[in-house]
Amino acid sequence: MMTGQDKRLAHLALAAAMVLSGWATVGREAAAEESPAPAIELGAPFADNAILQRQMPVPVWGWSKPSTKVTVAFAGQKKTAMAGDDGKWMLKLDSLEASAEPRELVVADSEGNKATLKNILVGEVWMASGQSNMDWLAQKSSCSLIIKELAEKAKAQQGKLPPIREGKAKGVFSSLHPIEHARSEWKDGDFGNYSAIAFAFAYELHKELDVPIGILNCSQSMTSIQSWTPREGFEGATDDYTKALRTRVLEGDFRSPEHKAAWDRYYQDLGDWARQSAETCKKGLPAEAAPSCPGNLHGNRDISWMYNGKMSPMVPYAIRGAIWNQGYSNANEGLVYYNNLHSLIRGWRKVWDRPDLPVYFHQFYCPGNFNDGLSLTSAAEMRLGTWLARDIPHADMASQIDITGGVHYYNKVVPGRRLALLALKNQYPSTRLRAGGRAADIVANGPMFKSYKVEGDRVIVEFDFADGGLVVANTTMGQRFAMPAVLDGAEDKVTLFYLADKDRLWHRARMKIDGEKVVLTAPGVSQPRGVAYGCNGVGTLPNLYNRALLPLTPFIYYDHKLVTSDTWPDNPIRVAGVDLAPAWKRRSVSVASQYRDDCVIQAGVATPFWGDAEAGSVIKLSFAGIEKTVTVGPGERGWRIVIPPLPASAEPKTLKIACERDGQPYAVTEVPNIVVGDVWYVAVPDFDFTAPLETQDQNVRLFAARAAKRSNRLPYRYKLEIPGKSDRRYAIWRPAADLKQNSAIDVFAGVFGARIQAKTGKPVGIVVMNTRDADEARISNWIGYEWLKQTPSLMPYYQDMRPRYHPDPQEYIDRARQCVSDWKRFWKTTAPGVLASKRFEEGAASIAIPGLPPAADGKTSATETYNMLIASFNPANFKGVICLTPQSFFAEDQGATFGPDFSVLANCWKESFAGEDPHFFYTIPGKTLAPKITQPQGIKGKSAAFEINHWLTAKRGDKNDLDVVNKQLLRLVDLVVNEAYK
Repeated sequence: MMTGQDKRLAHLALAAAMVLSGWATVGREAAAEESPAPAIELGAPFADNAILQRQMPVPVWGWSKPSTKVTVAFAGQKKTAMAGDDGKWMLKLDSLEASAEPRELVVADSEGNKATLKNILVGEVWMASGQSNMDWLAQKSSCSLIIKELAEKAKAQQGKLPPIREGKAKGVFSSLHPIEHARSEWKDGDFGNYSAIAFAFAYELHKELDVPIGILNCSQSMTSIQSWTPREGFEGATDDYTKALRTRVLEGDFRSPEHKAAWDRYYQDLGDWARQSAETCKKGLPAEAAPSCPGNLHGNRDISWMYNGKMSPMVPYAIRGAIWNQGYSNANEGLVYYNNLHSLIRGWRKVWDRPDLPVYFHQFYCPGNFNDGLSLTSAAEMRLGTWLARDIPHADMASQIDITGGVHYYNKVVPGRRLALLALKNQYPSTRLRAGGRAADIVANGPMFKSYKVEGDRVIVEFDFADGGLVVANTTMGQRFAMPAVLDGAEDKVTLFYLADKDRLWHRARMKIDGEKVVLTAPGVSQPRGVAYGCNGVGTLPNLYNRALLPLTPFIYYDHKLVTSDTWPDNPIRVAGVDLAPAWKRRSVSVASQYRDDCVIQAGVATPFWGDAEAGSVIKLSFAGIEKTVTVGPGERGWRIVIPPLPASAEPKTLKIACERDGQPYAVTEVPNIVVGDVWYVAVPDFDFTAPLETQDQNVRLFAARAAKRSNRLPYRYKLEIPGKSDRRYAIWRPAADLKQNSAIDVFAGVFGARIQAKTGKPVGIVVMNTRDADEARISNWIGYEWLKQTPSLMPYYQDMRPRYHPDPQEYIDRARQCVSDWKRFWKTTAPGVLASKRFEEGAASIAIPGLPPAADGKTSATETYNMLIASFNPANFKGVICLTPQSFFAEDQGATFGPDFSVLANCWKESFAGEDPHFFYTIPGKTLAPKITQPQGIKGKSAAFEINHWLTAKRGDKNDLDVVNKQLLRLVDLVVNEAYK
């Protein structure tokens, strides 16, 4: 039989192997095996392997039959309580001493029911909360190195695994009202699946305290600080920002007068919108967006929802304190992070009934785009707000200003250790440290701005927490844990200080360390008035540290007053040597995707340029000596300018498009290095093709889609990347020299382009669009809506899509009525039910929020590929078009309807593009591949078919099969070039 140590070692060995082999699950907790419900329902934190808090009363609670007497026995204590009318009971165990001896906690009631929790320890418990970087698994971070060492030492019997455990609620997510009923699981030794930051924090505590450490993990990815704040945290606030958040919470509480007033207005607004939309629809125009609902019901991560669902069931479990790591979801909100930290901590302290509950929080780290410039970005001001929140009693900040990486940065050990320094110093001051001395003497803070004085052209800055002097150091990701390393004689490498003169112009400063101060001078600043440091972040740049190797916190002051974006008159901040364009020069004019840097436009025909703009905008275009202007008319949202035909030319040209609003410059876009030649549109499936790249010429260029999304519900003419999505891999033009030999698309474009250029001497642009999903590769997906009615076999798709493209005006009114009805039912039954029962329905992790019912829609994905991969090029000009037909075009009927259907597709594309009659080439399978194949007879204008007798994919690893595919495609290229350029 395995001992507890053996089980923990097995978990740890598995986690270490997963870390080393790279097949560990990322950021997702494996579903635990469900166990039957206990005879007595205990509060969420109480489960096998739990750690109880030492040296303070320990609340224990649960539910039994009303008026039942309940007894809890643990560590020689027996405490009793009576279940109330709702069945809930609560008692408190007397203060316990730390113990790593596994014991049982037994709960029994007067009805003869009994619940026994096994392997219970006593030590220190800390709650850990935040978003994904707090939730991020230890095995996917630098903590994996610690885990590996612990596993190796335990296996070699050189030490025991530390008794660090993590408890987390199961099966619950978020809620409009606080819930209490939930279950949890405590992990015992499976360190790789712990929160990385919390594990690093707990491991540091354990090394110094030598007691069991429990982590109560209440964290979740993509969540804001407001979502973890109990509604109690907003009460009593005097600032307008927090009062507005409180109002939203009250509007979401059906018991409040604010709720009735807000929702009566919403129901009226929704009805008005429906009637206006119905009238708009009758005119064939798109409807405006529906009004959004009031309150905190904008999704299940809104204000207080995460607290109500994931944290509330854990309250009031005895904890020593809490740690917090979060930021990305609030990075655009700036300085109000100060207000939010006050609300968060105030709320936690109220619900735990601990007015002095210690809370330690991280300052936002430096994502990979940090630099040594100076600005007042939202992220910079969020860091400033975090620093200022140190005014909260019994709370403090640990810096991450020198931590960098991606969204989920790898280095979690250093941030966790820095939080542990604050806890050791403040909660365990009498602890004797392994390195000597007492915890009370720990230096837990990095240097922080205190004051400055001006002496001539010098500024002398004093810092708090700089005892013993300052040093220059930096973090390097190549090091083991990215711990800061001192850089001797490197004062001149610190480029993060700035001084400002009387004209509010900031200059990069030179620094000299003078013990616990720094002396700054800046060329060009004879009478300095302001000083700043590291506002854009620090990352791995050489930085100032104290002797404890904790980093200096960024700051910015002018005339001895803190500078914020609200108080500083210049936006953006002016920096010597940095040419900051006015705001209108930093905005761009929307222009169709294909008109990006290095593009090729079609020679010999008129060229249309188009883009998105508000009504009333004046668009001015300049290109190749041509100047044109157009005004976006009332009710319109786009612009279009057509320039006369241009001859082929490899001479680079720049397109400039300016936008004016209300007679003032608003935005400008410049597209450099444009050449004029022949442009081809190529639609391809997933295919194989290998051949030597035949040119490195910079005037043979490829433009291919890169975003994951390749389809859309409705036509989108402006971009290949739909706004509002997280996928931001933009399509770009690439010259032949940058094409990849291992990409079939690159090779095809390179070979095709090279042979066209060899024949014509012109620049060549190849636009390649492809789908990534087999379901998108149907003929009906590639055809625009109005064309679907042109053949009987496509008519069912036309009828299926009609509600999407021609909605019934009455539908807006019906949807609004249904929405109001759903909300009223929600407020009458769902919300009161959760509030009263403090639980979700069986199997539910949250509550469903009503909303405006979706509009009637088609049941197929017809038109959706066309809506992005063709419509976004409408009305582009192409020399010709190639369609490599995929096998999926013929899967349903072996090609029986291919002839008429493909004729519609070809005509649809020709009419969508601007050319009068572009060449249209396509592949068609022989009867061995598609026995019922029919030939397209209705393609208008120039077209040519190329028969294939092998699908365009080869068997994996079969070189002969690949040779057949390659030869087919090379013959196709020659056919197209010879036919199009007779």
